[in-house]
Amino acid sequence: MGNWFKARWRAYLESSDPDEAMAASTPSATLAAGGTLIAVLLGLAYVPALARLSQFRNAWEAVVLVLVGMTCTHVAWRHQCRGTVGSLATLLDNTFYSAALAFAAMNTEHDVGVALAIVHAMMLAAFPGQLYAFSFLLGLSIATPVVLLLVLLQPQLSIAIITICSVILMLVFSEVTRGRRVAKQREVRLEQALGAADRLADDSVQAALTTTLLTLGHFLHELRNYQTAISLSLEYVSLKAGLTEPVASALEEAQSAQRRQEALLNEVINDLRGRSRPVESSFLLADAVRNSVVENQGVDVIVNKADVDFEVAGNPEHLRIVLLNLLRNAEQAGARTVSIVWRPDTSGQEVQIMVHDDGQGIPEDRRQTLFESFALSDKPGGTGLGLYLVRRYIEVLGGQVRIDAGPLGGAAFIIRLPAHARPRPESAPRSSKRLPST
Repeated sequence: MGNWFKARWRAYLESSDPDEAMAASTPSATLAAGGTLIAVLLGLAYVPALARLSQFRNAWEAVVLVLVGMTCTHVAWRHQCRGTVGSLATLLDNTFYSAALAFAAMNTEHDVGVALAIVHAMMLAAFPGQLYAFSFLLGLSIATPVVLLLVLLQPQLSIAIITICSVILMLVFSEVTRGRRVAKQREVRLEQALGAADRLADDSVQAALTTTLLTLGHFLHELRNYQTAISLSLEYVSLKAGLTEPVASALEEAQSAQRRQEALLNEVINDLRGRSRPVESSFLLADAVRNSVVENQGVDVIVNKADVDFEVAGNPEHLRIVLLNLLRNAEQAGARTVSIVWRPDTSGQEVQIMVHDDGQGIPEDRRQTLFESFALSDKPGGTGLGLYLVRRYIEVLGGQVRIDAGPLGGAAFIIRLPAHARPRPESAPRSSKRLPST
Protein backbone atom coordinates (compact mmCIF):
# COMPACT_ATOMS: atom_id res chain seq x y z
CA MET A 1 0.00 0.00 0.00
CA GLY A 2 2.82 2.34 0.90
CA ASN A 3 4.60 1.76 -2.40
CA TRP A 4 1.34 2.25 -4.30
CA PHE A 5 0.72 5.61 -2.64
CA LYS A 6 4.34 6.70 -3.22
CA ALA A 7 3.95 5.92 -6.91
CA ARG A 8 0.74 7.98 -7.06
CA TRP A 9 2.46 10.84 -5.20
CA ARG A 10 5.39 10.82 -7.64
CA ALA A 11 2.93 10.88 -10.54
CA TYR A 12 1.21 13.91 -9.00
CA LEU A 13 4.52 15.73 -8.51
CA GLU A 14 5.44 15.08 -12.14
CA SER A 15 2.05 16.38 -13.25
CA SER A 16 2.50 19.83 -11.72
CA ASP A 17 4.63 22.78 -12.80
CA PRO A 18 5.80 24.61 -9.66
CA ASP A 19 6.71 27.75 -11.56
CA GLU A 20 3.22 28.06 -13.07
CA ALA A 21 1.64 27.34 -9.68
CA MET A 22 3.83 30.00 -8.05
CA ALA A 23 2.68 32.59 -10.58
CA ALA A 24 -0.97 31.89 -9.63
CA SER A 25 -0.32 31.72 -5.85
CA THR A 26 1.08 35.14 -5.04
CA PRO A 27 -0.40 36.79 -1.93
CA SER A 28 -1.99 39.57 -3.94
CA ALA A 29 -3.62 37.14 -6.39
CA THR A 30 -4.80 34.93 -3.51
CA LEU A 31 -6.27 37.86 -1.60
CA ALA A 32 -7.99 39.26 -4.69
CA ALA A 33 -9.52 35.96 -5.84
CA GLY A 34 -10.42 34.63 -2.38
CA GLY A 35 -11.72 37.98 -1.15
CA THR A 36 -13.92 38.37 -4.21
CA LEU A 37 -15.37 34.89 -3.77
CA ILE A 38 -16.10 35.50 -0.08
CA ALA A 39 -17.74 38.83 -0.88
CA VAL A 40 -19.98 37.15 -3.46
CA LEU A 41 -20.99 34.39 -1.05
CA LEU A 42 -21.76 36.79 1.79
CA GLY A 43 -23.61 39.07 -0.59
CA LEU A 44 -25.83 36.22 -1.70
CA ALA A 45 -26.54 35.37 1.93
CA TYR A 46 -26.99 38.81 3.55
CA VAL A 47 -27.86 41.43 0.95
CA PRO A 48 -31.67 41.45 1.26
CA ALA A 49 -32.55 41.44 -2.43
CA LEU A 50 -29.98 38.74 -3.22
CA ALA A 51 -30.82 36.74 -0.10
CA ARG A 52 -34.51 36.55 -1.10
CA LEU A 53 -33.48 35.37 -4.56
CA SER A 54 -30.83 32.85 -3.53
CA GLN A 55 -32.21 31.54 -0.22
CA PHE A 56 -28.57 30.78 0.62
CA ARG A 57 -28.34 28.40 3.58
CA ASN A 58 -25.23 27.79 5.68
CA ALA A 59 -23.20 30.49 3.90
CA TRP A 60 -20.51 30.58 6.58
CA GLU A 61 -19.56 26.96 5.94
CA ALA A 62 -18.76 27.91 2.35
CA VAL A 63 -16.77 30.96 3.56
CA VAL A 64 -14.76 28.76 5.93
CA LEU A 65 -13.91 26.43 3.04
CA VAL A 66 -12.66 29.41 1.00
CA LEU A 67 -10.54 30.65 3.93
CA VAL A 68 -8.98 27.21 4.33
CA GLY A 69 -8.25 27.16 0.60
CA MET A 70 -6.61 30.62 0.84
CA THR A 71 -4.49 29.39 3.75
CA CYS A 72 -3.33 26.41 1.70
CA THR A 73 -2.49 28.70 -1.22
CA HIS A 74 -0.39 30.93 1.04
CA VAL A 75 1.43 27.93 2.51
CA ALA A 76 2.13 26.65 -1.01
CA TRP A 77 3.52 30.05 -2.01
CA ARG A 78 5.73 30.20 1.11
CA HIS A 79 7.22 26.83 0.15
CA GLN A 80 7.48 27.84 -3.56
CA CYS A 81 5.00 25.06 -4.43
CA ARG A 82 7.79 22.53 -3.91
CA GLY A 83 8.61 19.85 -1.39
CA THR A 84 6.09 17.75 0.49
CA VAL A 85 4.38 20.66 2.27
CA GLY A 86 4.33 23.00 -0.73
CA SER A 87 3.09 20.35 -3.16
CA LEU A 88 0.40 19.06 -0.77
CA ALA A 89 -0.84 22.59 -0.05
CA THR A 90 -0.99 23.27 -3.81
CA LEU A 91 -3.17 20.20 -4.27
CA LEU A 92 -5.50 20.92 -1.34
CA ASP A 93 -6.17 24.60 -2.08
CA ASN A 94 -7.97 23.62 -5.29
CA THR A 95 -9.87 20.97 -3.35
CA PHE A 96 -11.24 23.49 -0.83
CA TYR A 97 -12.08 26.14 -3.45
CA SER A 98 -13.96 23.50 -5.46
CA ALA A 99 -15.78 22.25 -2.35
CA ALA A 100 -16.78 25.82 -1.39
CA LEU A 101 -18.36 26.55 -4.78
CA ALA A 102 -20.04 23.16 -5.01
CA PHE A 103 -21.42 23.57 -1.46
CA ALA A 104 -22.76 27.04 -2.30
CA ALA A 105 -24.38 25.81 -5.51
CA MET A 106 -26.18 22.99 -3.66
CA ASN A 107 -27.43 25.30 -0.85
CA THR A 108 -29.10 27.96 -2.99
CA GLU A 109 -32.26 28.15 -5.02
CA HIS A 110 -32.41 26.81 -8.57
CA ASP A 111 -31.33 29.76 -10.75
CA VAL A 112 -28.59 30.95 -8.41
CA GLY A 113 -27.47 27.36 -7.80
CA VAL A 114 -27.15 26.75 -11.55
CA ALA A 115 -25.12 29.95 -11.92
CA LEU A 116 -22.78 28.95 -9.08
CA ALA A 117 -22.42 25.43 -10.55
CA ILE A 118 -21.37 26.97 -13.87
CA VAL A 119 -18.83 29.20 -12.06
CA HIS A 120 -17.57 26.05 -10.33
CA ALA A 121 -17.08 24.35 -13.73
CA MET A 122 -15.22 27.39 -15.12
CA MET A 123 -12.96 27.49 -12.06
CA LEU A 124 -12.03 23.82 -12.38
CA ALA A 125 -11.33 24.12 -16.12
CA ALA A 126 -9.29 27.32 -15.80
CA PHE A 127 -7.07 26.47 -12.81
CA PRO A 128 -6.46 22.80 -11.94
CA GLY A 129 -7.33 21.79 -15.51
CA GLN A 130 -4.64 24.09 -16.92
CA LEU A 131 -2.01 23.93 -14.14
CA TYR A 132 -1.92 20.15 -13.68
CA ALA A 133 -1.50 17.18 -15.96
CA PHE A 134 -3.88 14.34 -15.22
CA SER A 135 -3.03 12.24 -12.16
CA PHE A 136 -4.93 9.94 -9.83
CA LEU A 137 -4.47 12.14 -6.75
CA LEU A 138 -5.69 15.25 -8.56
CA GLY A 139 -8.87 13.49 -9.68
CA LEU A 140 -9.39 11.96 -6.23
CA SER A 141 -8.92 15.26 -4.35
CA ILE A 142 -11.41 17.12 -6.56
CA ALA A 143 -14.00 14.38 -7.02
CA THR A 144 -14.22 13.12 -3.40
CA PRO A 145 -15.73 16.31 -1.80
CA VAL A 146 -18.10 16.73 -4.75
CA VAL A 147 -19.39 13.14 -4.45
CA LEU A 148 -19.86 13.49 -0.67
CA LEU A 149 -21.79 16.74 -1.11
CA LEU A 150 -24.01 15.18 -3.77
CA VAL A 151 -24.81 12.24 -1.46
CA LEU A 152 -25.40 14.37 1.65
CA LEU A 153 -27.21 17.39 0.19
CA GLN A 154 -29.03 15.75 -2.75
CA PRO A 155 -29.33 18.95 -4.83
CA GLN A 156 -31.65 19.52 -7.76
CA LEU A 157 -30.95 17.39 -10.81
CA SER A 158 -29.73 20.23 -13.03
CA ILE A 159 -27.20 21.38 -10.40
CA ALA A 160 -26.03 17.82 -9.80
CA ILE A 161 -25.52 17.24 -13.55
CA ILE A 162 -23.55 20.48 -14.00
CA THR A 163 -21.41 19.71 -10.95
CA ILE A 164 -20.60 16.20 -12.14
CA CYS A 165 -19.84 17.47 -15.65
CA SER A 166 -17.56 20.16 -14.23
CA VAL A 167 -15.37 17.49 -12.57
CA ILE A 168 -15.30 15.45 -15.80
CA LEU A 169 -14.45 18.60 -17.79
CA MET A 170 -11.57 19.37 -15.42
CA LEU A 171 -10.18 15.85 -15.88
CA VAL A 172 -10.40 16.19 -19.66
CA PHE A 173 -8.57 19.54 -19.56
CA SER A 174 -5.88 18.09 -17.31
CA GLU A 175 -5.37 15.22 -19.77
CA VAL A 176 -4.93 17.77 -22.57
CA THR A 177 -2.44 19.61 -20.38
CA ARG A 178 -0.55 16.35 -19.85
CA GLY A 179 -0.28 15.80 -23.61
CA ARG A 180 0.87 19.37 -24.14
CA ARG A 181 3.60 19.04 -21.52
CA VAL A 182 4.80 15.72 -22.91
CA ALA A 183 5.09 17.32 -26.35
CA LYS A 184 6.95 20.28 -24.85
CA GLN A 185 9.37 17.98 -23.03
CA ARG A 186 10.06 16.11 -26.26
CA GLU A 187 10.70 19.41 -28.02
CA VAL A 188 13.12 20.51 -25.30
CA ARG A 189 14.98 17.18 -25.48
CA LEU A 190 15.16 17.48 -29.27
CA GLU A 191 16.56 21.01 -29.03
CA GLN A 192 19.11 19.84 -26.49
CA ALA A 193 20.13 16.96 -28.75
CA LEU A 194 20.44 19.25 -31.76
CA GLY A 195 22.42 21.74 -29.68
CA ALA A 196 24.76 19.00 -28.51
CA ALA A 197 25.20 17.80 -32.10
CA ASP A 198 25.93 21.35 -33.25
CA ARG A 199 28.46 21.84 -30.47
CA LEU A 200 30.06 18.51 -31.35
CA ALA A 201 30.31 19.56 -34.99
CA ASP A 202 31.81 22.92 -33.98
CA ASP A 203 34.32 21.17 -31.72
CA SER A 204 35.24 18.82 -34.55
CA VAL A 205 35.78 21.72 -36.92
CA GLN A 206 37.82 23.60 -34.35
CA ALA A 207 39.94 20.50 -33.79
CA ALA A 208 40.41 20.11 -37.54
CA LEU A 209 41.39 23.77 -37.91
CA THR A 210 43.76 23.52 -34.96
CA THR A 211 45.41 20.45 -36.49
CA THR A 212 45.68 22.26 -39.82
CA LEU A 213 47.31 25.28 -38.20
CA LEU A 214 49.77 23.08 -36.31
CA THR A 215 50.62 21.23 -39.52
CA LEU A 216 51.02 24.53 -41.38
CA GLY A 217 53.24 25.89 -38.63
CA HIS A 218 55.43 22.78 -38.76
CA PHE A 219 55.59 23.03 -42.57
CA LEU A 220 56.62 26.71 -42.49
CA HIS A 221 59.22 26.02 -39.84
CA GLU A 222 60.78 23.20 -41.88
CA LEU A 223 60.55 25.26 -45.06
CA ARG A 224 62.46 28.08 -43.40
CA ASN A 225 65.19 25.60 -42.39
CA TYR A 226 65.46 24.38 -45.99
CA GLN A 227 65.56 27.98 -47.20
CA THR A 228 68.44 28.69 -44.85
CA ALA A 229 70.34 25.65 -46.14
CA ILE A 230 69.75 26.66 -49.77
CA SER A 231 70.85 30.23 -49.03
CA LEU A 232 74.07 29.09 -47.39
CA SER A 233 74.83 26.68 -50.21
CA LEU A 234 74.29 29.32 -52.87
CA GLU A 235 76.43 31.78 -50.94
CA TYR A 236 79.21 29.19 -50.67
CA VAL A 237 79.10 28.46 -54.41
CA SER A 238 79.20 32.18 -55.26
CA LEU A 239 82.44 32.60 -53.30
CA LYS A 240 84.22 29.99 -55.37
CA ALA A 241 86.46 31.43 -58.04
CA GLY A 242 86.60 30.33 -61.62
CA LEU A 243 82.89 30.42 -62.41
CA THR A 244 82.16 31.16 -66.02
CA GLU A 245 79.96 34.13 -66.90
CA PRO A 246 76.84 32.06 -67.72
CA VAL A 247 77.20 30.04 -64.52
CA ALA A 248 77.72 33.18 -62.40
CA SER A 249 74.67 34.80 -64.01
CA ALA A 250 72.52 31.75 -63.35
CA LEU A 251 73.76 31.62 -59.77
CA GLU A 252 72.89 35.27 -59.24
CA GLU A 253 69.37 34.69 -60.57
CA ALA A 254 68.98 31.70 -58.25
CA GLN A 255 70.11 33.78 -55.27
CA SER A 256 67.68 36.57 -56.21
CA ALA A 257 64.78 34.11 -56.50
CA GLN A 258 65.76 32.52 -53.19
CA ARG A 259 65.77 35.92 -51.45
CA ARG A 260 62.30 36.76 -52.85
CA GLN A 261 61.03 33.36 -51.75
CA GLU A 262 62.46 33.90 -48.27
CA ALA A 263 60.87 37.36 -48.06
CA LEU A 264 57.52 35.88 -49.09
CA LEU A 265 57.84 33.16 -46.46
CA ASN A 266 58.62 35.70 -43.74
CA GLU A 267 55.66 37.82 -44.86
CA VAL A 268 53.29 34.84 -44.59
CA ILE A 269 54.60 33.89 -41.15
CA ASN A 270 54.34 37.47 -39.86
CA ASP A 271 50.83 37.80 -41.31
CA LEU A 272 49.67 34.59 -39.60
CA ARG A 273 51.28 35.67 -36.36
CA GLY A 274 49.54 39.04 -36.52
CA ARG A 275 46.13 37.52 -37.21
CA SER A 276 46.45 35.12 -34.30
CA ARG A 277 46.62 37.98 -31.79
CA PRO A 278 43.23 38.89 -30.28
CA VAL A 279 42.03 42.33 -31.25
CA GLU A 280 39.56 44.22 -29.08
CA SER A 281 38.67 47.34 -31.00
CA SER A 282 36.05 48.93 -33.16
CA PHE A 283 36.06 49.92 -36.80
CA LEU A 284 34.05 51.83 -39.35
CA LEU A 285 31.97 49.68 -41.64
CA ALA A 286 32.80 51.73 -44.74
CA ASP A 287 36.55 51.29 -44.14
CA ALA A 288 36.24 47.52 -43.76
CA VAL A 289 34.17 47.23 -46.95
CA ARG A 290 36.60 49.44 -48.86
CA ASN A 291 39.61 47.36 -47.81
CA SER A 292 37.83 44.14 -48.85
CA VAL A 293 36.84 45.54 -52.25
CA VAL A 294 40.37 46.75 -52.96
CA GLU A 295 41.70 43.21 -52.41
CA ASN A 296 39.04 41.68 -54.67
CA GLN A 297 40.34 40.68 -58.09
CA GLY A 298 37.49 38.76 -59.69
CA VAL A 299 34.25 40.78 -60.04
CA ASP A 300 33.07 44.35 -60.27
CA VAL A 301 31.69 45.58 -56.96
CA ILE A 302 29.04 48.26 -56.49
CA VAL A 303 29.03 49.78 -53.01
CA ASN A 304 25.77 51.51 -52.15
CA LYS A 305 26.32 53.47 -48.96
CA ALA A 306 23.73 54.76 -46.51
CA ASP A 307 23.66 58.38 -45.39
CA VAL A 308 25.41 57.37 -42.17
CA ASP A 309 28.41 55.23 -41.41
CA PHE A 310 28.43 52.61 -38.68
CA GLU A 311 30.90 51.77 -35.95
CA VAL A 312 31.17 48.03 -35.29
CA ALA A 313 32.83 46.56 -32.20
CA GLY A 314 35.38 43.85 -32.90
CA ASN A 315 38.23 42.96 -35.21
CA PRO A 316 37.90 44.43 -38.74
CA GLU A 317 39.90 41.46 -40.04
CA HIS A 318 36.89 39.22 -39.34
CA LEU A 319 34.56 41.24 -41.57
CA ARG A 320 37.26 41.57 -44.25
CA ILE A 321 37.63 37.78 -44.43
CA VAL A 322 33.83 37.39 -44.57
CA LEU A 323 33.47 39.81 -47.49
CA LEU A 324 36.43 38.32 -49.38
CA ASN A 325 34.88 34.85 -49.00
CA LEU A 326 31.55 36.08 -50.33
CA LEU A 327 33.18 37.91 -53.27
CA ARG A 328 35.22 34.84 -54.16
CA ASN A 329 32.12 32.62 -53.95
CA ALA A 330 30.24 35.02 -56.23
CA GLU A 331 33.04 34.88 -58.80
CA GLN A 332 33.08 31.07 -58.69
CA ALA A 333 29.30 31.07 -59.17
CA GLY A 334 29.72 32.95 -62.46
CA ALA A 335 28.78 36.41 -61.19
CA ARG A 336 30.11 39.46 -62.99
CA THR A 337 28.78 42.08 -60.57
CA VAL A 338 28.38 42.10 -56.80
CA SER A 339 26.46 44.78 -54.92
CA ILE A 340 27.14 45.60 -51.25
CA VAL A 341 24.38 47.60 -49.61
CA TRP A 342 23.95 48.54 -45.97
CA ARG A 343 21.32 50.40 -44.06
CA PRO A 344 20.33 50.92 -40.41
CA ASP A 345 18.00 48.48 -38.72
CA THR A 346 14.63 49.73 -37.49
CA SER A 347 15.83 49.37 -33.89
CA GLY A 348 18.72 51.76 -34.50
CA GLN A 349 21.10 49.36 -32.75
CA GLU A 350 22.04 47.20 -35.75
CA VAL A 351 23.16 47.53 -39.34
CA GLN A 352 21.99 45.25 -42.13
CA ILE A 353 24.50 44.46 -44.86
CA MET A 354 23.34 42.75 -48.04
CA VAL A 355 25.91 41.23 -50.41
CA HIS A 356 24.16 40.06 -53.58
CA ASP A 357 25.27 39.16 -57.08
CA ASP A 358 24.07 38.32 -60.58
CA GLY A 359 25.36 34.75 -60.51
CA GLN A 360 23.47 31.49 -60.77
CA GLY A 361 22.12 31.67 -57.20
CA ILE A 362 21.68 28.89 -54.66
CA PRO A 363 18.72 26.46 -54.70
CA GLU A 364 16.31 26.97 -51.83
CA ASP A 365 16.64 23.38 -50.59
CA ARG A 366 20.38 23.92 -49.96
CA ARG A 367 20.12 27.22 -48.08
CA GLN A 368 19.29 25.69 -44.70
CA THR A 369 22.51 23.64 -44.51
CA LEU A 370 24.85 25.94 -46.42
CA PHE A 371 26.48 27.40 -43.29
CA GLU A 372 27.11 24.04 -41.63
CA SER A 373 30.63 22.70 -41.29
CA PHE A 374 31.82 20.54 -44.19
CA ALA A 375 28.63 21.29 -46.11
CA LEU A 376 28.41 19.75 -49.58
CA SER A 377 30.31 21.96 -52.04
CA ASP A 378 29.77 22.25 -55.80
CA LYS A 379 33.32 23.52 -56.28
CA PRO A 380 35.99 20.97 -57.23
CA GLY A 381 38.23 20.47 -54.21
CA GLY A 382 35.94 22.57 -52.00
CA THR A 383 36.12 21.81 -48.28
CA GLY A 384 32.68 23.08 -47.32
CA LEU A 385 34.26 25.32 -44.65
CA GLY A 386 34.11 28.70 -46.39
CA LEU A 387 30.55 29.65 -45.49
CA TYR A 388 30.85 27.90 -42.13
CA LEU A 389 33.71 30.28 -41.30
CA VAL A 390 31.63 33.19 -42.63
CA ARG A 391 28.93 32.31 -40.10
CA ARG A 392 31.42 31.88 -37.26
CA TYR A 393 33.18 35.19 -37.93
CA ILE A 394 29.82 37.00 -38.04
CA GLU A 395 28.83 35.35 -34.74
CA VAL A 396 32.15 36.46 -33.21
CA LEU A 397 31.14 40.02 -34.17
CA GLY A 398 27.82 39.44 -32.38
CA GLY A 399 25.71 39.20 -35.53
CA GLN A 400 23.79 36.77 -37.73
CA VAL A 401 23.88 35.85 -41.41
CA ARG A 402 21.29 34.23 -43.66
CA ILE A 403 20.90 33.61 -47.38
CA ASP A 404 18.08 34.51 -49.74
CA ALA A 405 17.44 35.22 -53.41
CA GLY A 406 18.93 38.57 -54.47
CA PRO A 407 17.55 41.45 -56.55
CA LEU A 408 20.15 40.78 -59.28
CA GLY A 409 19.02 37.18 -59.70
CA GLY A 410 21.82 35.50 -57.80
CA ALA A 411 22.45 34.79 -54.14
CA ALA A 412 21.99 37.42 -51.43
CA PHE A 413 23.75 37.14 -48.08
CA ILE A 414 22.05 39.29 -45.42
CA ILE A 415 24.28 40.13 -42.46
CA ARG A 416 23.05 41.82 -39.28
CA LEU A 417 25.64 43.30 -36.92
CA PRO A 418 25.36 45.31 -33.71
CA ALA A 419 26.52 48.80 -34.64
CA HIS A 420 26.26 52.47 -33.71
CA ALA A 421 25.41 54.99 -36.40
CA ARG A 422 27.89 57.77 -37.06
CA PRO A 423 27.00 60.70 -39.36
CA ARG A 424 29.07 60.74 -42.51
CA PRO A 425 31.05 63.94 -43.23
CA GLU A 426 29.23 66.19 -45.68
CA SER A 427 32.10 65.99 -48.13
CA ALA A 428 31.76 62.22 -48.48
CA PRO A 429 29.81 60.92 -51.51
CA ARG A 430 26.36 59.50 -50.83
CA SER A 431 25.47 57.93 -54.15
CA SER A 432 26.24 54.49 -55.42
CA LYS A 433 29.89 53.99 -56.26
CA ARG A 434 31.34 51.39 -58.63
CA LEU A 435 34.71 50.05 -57.59
CA PRO A 436 36.14 48.10 -60.52
CA SER A 437 38.20 45.04 -59.87
CA THR A 438 41.94 45.50 -60.01
